[in-house]
Amino acid sequence: MIKMKDVAIKAQVSQATVSRVINGTSYVEPETRQKVLDVIAELGYKGNSAAKSLSSKKSSIIAVILPDIANPYFSEILSVIEDEAYQSGYEIIFMNSQGNNHKEKKLVENILKYSPAGVLISPLDANANYLKKFLENNIPVVTITTLSKNFSGVSVDHKVGGELLAKHFASLGHVNIGYIGNKDEKFQGFKEGLQNLNIPLKDENCIGFYNYSSGNLKELVFSSMEEYLKERKSLDFTAIFTGNDIVAMEVINFFREKGIKVPEDIAVAGFDNITFTSYLSITTVAQPVREIAFLAYERLMREIKNGEKDIEHLKILPRLIPRDTTLKKLI
Repeated sequence: MIKMKDVAIKAQVSQATVSRVINGTSYVEPETRQKVLDVIAELGYKGNSAAKSLSSKKSSIIAVILPDIANPYFSEILSVIEDEAYQSGYEIIFMNSQGNNHKEKKLVENILKYSPAGVLISPLDANANYLKKFLENNIPVVTITTLSKNFSGVSVDHKVGGELLAKHFASLGHVNIGYIGNKDEKFQGFKEGLQNLNIPLKDENCIGFYNYSSGNLKELVFSSMEEYLKERKSLDFTAIFTGNDIVAMEVINFFREKGIKVPEDIAVAGFDNITFTSYLSITTVAQPVREIAFLAYERLMREIKNGEKDIEHLKILPRLIPRDTTLKKLI
């Protein structure tokens, strides 16, 4: 029989750390927590809370899978969920997919071993086949920030957010505009918003659609921007919209190193409105993070306790927050 001691030895941590991860009694560094959870799944350990959950008819575990806990946006989502779970008597198992589809698939498989009461997930691919494992095992799931045809979910209207930034750049007189990020709904909203204003978004100005799992984000942003400048010698746009606020910060750092002034030479805007954007005065589109997390948890509780099955998608409207990184009207 696998014991807690075996998990501790395999994970190269103390038994106390294993206990804290399983019982959620105190904070454990995300990397250490993930290592312990991986070993628990590998060894098939079912002690303490996990064993009680698996042997009881009603689990007390809520599993949470997020793509980037280093991003303050997702950290705040997790914080709200943890608070709500504590108040309602549930325990949280958190897993970080790190923007890696293969890892996310593995995490889904690992979670099933805990027979959780429900799952809250911000999936990398909302309609990935491996997510159907939750349906097959009759586990309630609610998606966060991304909507899926198979599950209920709560998200901001990313397309509207992109349109807001398109109108903002146009109002400042920008007609040559760039983008760096994934081709997601916010990108589509941004592109269509510009088209409606008769402003084209050139393919060559849509830079390096980054992938978190392939390396350090700063290195990815810097290398993508370097490649762009290498091909064109200079910027072909006076404003750029980034996929999120973290990318906005790295883009601004890149411009600073190149002696390109923001917003005098180029305007920069992000997406999410995470905490540091107000300190650095970065223009962004605000997502009501706490509201999104609360509504997602509330919906999951209805599915767990009341057995609600109808798929419900909630889209919350974002708002533009203009700040110093864009507020310079072109002459």
